[in-house]
Amino acid sequence: METQGPGDLLLARCHRNLAEETWQYVRSIVGGARRDVPGGFLIRCDLPSHTPNIAYRFSSDTPGAKFLDEARDFFGPKRLWRLIASAPGAGGLDPGAEGLGLRPVRGDPGLLLDPIPPAPGPTPGLVVRPVEDRSTLADFATVWCRAFRIPQWIAPIALPGIPPDDPEHKAQNRAFLGYADGKPVACSTVTVTERVAGIANVGTLPSVRGRGYGAALTGRAIDAGRELGADVAYLAASDMGLPLYARMGFRRVSEYHYWQIPVGFFASIRALRAARRLARASAPG
Repeated sequence: METQGPGDLLLARCHRNLAEETWQYVRSIVGGARRDVPGGFLIRCDLPSHTPNIAYRFSSDTPGAKFLDEARDFFGPKRLWRLIASAPGAGGLDPGAEGLGLRPVRGDPGLLLDPIPPAPGPTPGLVVRPVEDRSTLADFATVWCRAFRIPQWIAPIALPGIPPDDPEHKAQNRAFLGYADGKPVACSTVTVTERVAGIANVGTLPSVRGRGYGAALTGRAIDAGRELGADVAYLAASDMGLPLYARMGFRRVSEYHYWQIPVGFFASIRALRAARRLARASAPG
């Protein structure tokens, strides 16, 4: 999959959508907070994990040192967090990131689908439903955790619900589940901002992979994005997802560079214990 450059304004919309999609889910987690800064977003919560604690830098509107100072102030000295940047925002960040204890890790490519194609036909043996009540949310959480190897007890904290639309940030959110033989087997979400359908959380149970369910759920999320006014779709792809998205017509348009606080064995144990305490404190009753 070769890199092909879209216009700067379109790519900027896609970058902002990626960060906004993160915020839409983090805002429901205990301690969720955001700070919009020139050239990026800062997002955090009380869950001790890199995934929901992220500094996004997508442009060089401010010097890298100033951006990192903002991030250090926002996250504080003890929070596990990740820095995500794309060119030109990634330029010159290495020395400052290292000074904050962040280390480079493998990043992901940004993929664009432009224009959005016609809606896909049905997949044999699969029924796709929107997540819209407690029952489908519970099924979504089960698939999400198993597909991404997330402990099930994390779900009530990390996924207390599919976020409602967010008029303040002009974001619309939808989630979908695929059922085969009456059992939930695949999931996906879409967040629409600035006419970009941000596709995320595409997962399939390991036991049923290779049957087209991931493509079907991706297609349903894309179609929902079009219904909500999007004219392009965008996502950050894992290695596993790249072949699927290439077959669907996505093309690589950016590269995200990641840095994060390294976590050793004992720090991992402390983070796990902190997450369990948070889970107990968040439990109803």
